[in-house]
Amino acid sequence: MVDEFIKLFSGYDGDFGIADMSSAKFDSERNKLKPDYEWAGRPITASDYKNHVEGKTSIGIQPCKLDKTAQFGCIDIDPKNYSNFKVENYLAAFQQHNLPLVPLLSKSGGLHCYIFLNEPIPAADLIEALKAFLLPLELKPTTEIFPKQKELKEDDKGNIKPGNFINLPYYNNGKTSRYAIDKNNSKLSLEQFIKFANESRITRQELDAKVEEAHKNILLGSNPEFSDGPPCLARCSKSKLDDYRDRFMYNYMVFAKKKYKDNWKSRVTAANLNYLESPWDDTKLGQKLNAWDKETAGHTCYEDPIKDRCMRSLCYSRPFGIKSDNINAFPDVTDFQVIKYEQPEYRFNVVMPNDDKFEVVIPNLKLMTNQKELLSLIWDQAETYFEPIKAKDFRAKLNEWRKNGQTVKPPAGTHTDDILADELYQYCVNGPQAKERIQIKNGSCFKEDGFHYFKFKSFIEHLGSGWKIDQQKIAQKLKDKCNVIFNKSFNIEGKTEKVCMVAQLHVDKIEYKPTKRKGSNY
Repeated sequence: MVDEFIKLFSGYDGDFGIADMSSAKFDSERNKLKPDYEWAGRPITASDYKNHVEGKTSIGIQPCKLDKTAQFGCIDIDPKNYSNFKVENYLAAFQQHNLPLVPLLSKSGGLHCYIFLNEPIPAADLIEALKAFLLPLELKPTTEIFPKQKELKEDDKGNIKPGNFINLPYYNNGKTSRYAIDKNNSKLSLEQFIKFANESRITRQELDAKVEEAHKNILLGSNPEFSDGPPCLARCSKSKLDDYRDRFMYNYMVFAKKKYKDNWKSRVTAANLNYLESPWDDTKLGQKLNAWDKETAGHTCYEDPIKDRCMRSLCYSRPFGIKSDNINAFPDVTDFQVIKYEQPEYRFNVVMPNDDKFEVVIPNLKLMTNQKELLSLIWDQAETYFEPIKAKDFRAKLNEWRKNGQTVKPPAGTHTDDILADELYQYCVNGPQAKERIQIKNGSCFKEDGFHYFKFKSFIEHLGSGWKIDQQKIAQKLKDKCNVIFNKSFNIEGKTEKVCMVAQLHVDKIEYKPTKRKGSNY
């Protein structure tokens, strides 16, 4: 059964994700569980899948392979409030629109909607297909989709950047809260799920037909004048608008200037009557036309009523869509991550005008929270400049990104605290050992009555010149993380000396080979 599970969730095998369930925190605002995440830092094995199912380690997989293909994908339905979430509504939509999705409850209580293919296809094509399925499910364009990457890239050292993983279902099978459900919302065993998933596999041709059908159905009943323009306006035209009239008319004006050129004012005048439940009076209409006469900005894709009706990839293919704008609105940001280095790093994908995603790395909090600096860094890395938004709107986006993002730990043992603890062990156990107290002054470590005694200066020399961290910070970390006691009064040949003291570190803890360092005193 595990072998069949592996076949279903076959993706990038050079690394895999781990969800630390032991440190999971409960988000009371959204009523969901949020664990810490990290990459294992090694290739995945069949044993890792087995341990997942047995409840030993919760793992995740990057669906995109090295050859830029994927054989499975997922729509992650993550509601703002899980207490009001109704799975039944989505099950009904699957049936109504005949979508080839296999629903599984996520670890947080949301819904992971998987798709399984008969053969690998380009990851980019699978991503586009899943975006199309957001529409009949009435999900926002920013809804998480896996794979998130169309290809896996290398860092400046030539190492593969694994991107983003999705947590697999059936963790701790038998007691799991991550299980598949049928159309009646009944729980499926692992064996039943595997059978259901295999029966739900589709071909590339079938997938393409489903995408075309989704686009056709979502635009059914819209005004034909938008057939070569933004699909969001077409969707707005299906019924007369009462809310967000100003924003709709502004975006219609942008479209009309491009399509109708010198005749745009008469078209805006007609749109005022055709698309608004309560049209503007002549005075307001005249004021708007005068104000827009020299307007050169593009569509406001990030605002209502546009943002929730966005079909970006389709829009980009149309002659009077967003591709023809002179500027780029504030970017959509997806896949937000906080990498928990000592100084946290921020990574996210920026949705480009052509709907590609470009990974951006922000090195610190100060740059992340300054809109001007943030847009400059996006421009530097993605080579595209986006327009700023109001300060209050930017703050709202920061809160949204952080709330919906992931916290990722670096691989185990790579944090400065871990490395420093290992160095302390190596110094105390494998470093120069003092037979007499006086030898402490020469850089040796003295052991007595279950404790190690040493000079802090000697430990700093042990670390060598490669450590760029301030000595005071090193001392604080030794105190907080390693329980080192500083300024211990110690009698050495009748004189009181101040030394460091730590409980004896036993040899059987970890095997180490002594390290020779240039510039050290031993």
